[in-house]
Amino acid sequence: EQQVKEIKDSFASLYQSNNDLEEFCICHQLNPINVWYWFKEANILPQARAAKITLEFLADSIRTLLHQDEDGIIPLVGLPGEAVLIQRLEQLCLQNGFTTAQFMQLDSLLGRPINEYLEQYFFKNLSNHLNLFMYLPKTPFIWHLSSGQHQGFEVFVLIYKWNRDSLFKIKSQYISFRQQNLEYRFIQLQDVNTAQAQNEKEKIRYQLEEIELFKSKVDELIAEGYDPKLDDGVGKNIAPLQKKGLLKAEVLKSKQLTKYLNADW
Repeated sequence: EQQVKEIKDSFASLYQSNNDLEEFCICHQLNPINVWYWFKEANILPQARAAKITLEFLADSIRTLLHQDEDGIIPLVGLPGEAVLIQRLEQLCLQNGFTTAQFMQLDSLLGRPINEYLEQYFFKNLSNHLNLFMYLPKTPFIWHLSSGQHQGFEVFVLIYKWNRDSLFKIKSQYISFRQQNLEYRFIQLQDVNTAQAQNEKEKIRYQLEEIELFKSKVDELIAEGYDPKLDDGVGKNIAPLQKKGLLKAEVLKSKQLTKYLNADW
């Protein structure tokens, strides 16, 4: 109890621009999930700062999940036999002492439903958050691969596990399973003529079209010999993905993209 009180009393240091959740946890030798929960209980920071610390909490938690995952690839959309990111994130929080109600409070801290935030805003916000120097390229360690606005195919990947085999696996397993899942759902709705069913069938058609285009871009990358190496850095590894339009948001500026596409180191 005394230790928790002392930690809560030191939360004011999180106001400092040079201090983030990870540094705070390292300094106090604490689990980020516990610190975040105590911080939420303390209710001392303004909304903008709370949202920033919640982003750091999510980044740390998602990195943990991706590290635990065998291939460092986690889908945001339904795949047979594979739990989606939001399910894994909730399970991780519950295992670390959250209640379901407390997990749902993330929505209010983020200013929108957490699923929507992960699907639409997390990758861009994380990239911007890590961009400490405007003249240097952004260096996100979690990447969001997306087929487009209809969300036919969406996965998070971890740079530390990203390699040439990852791309083959995305094509042969993840994309294939997602297509099968959508096609099966379309067959289920074949003879259903309600307005809701018609809308879902139309959405599935758009998603399948998106996936085909996404898959063709992956094929192009493989044919071009894309072979990412961690030591080459974020810029060189992510540039070909951005050029093909495989990312949820652009990471590199135009000149940076050209530079890294032509890098020969």
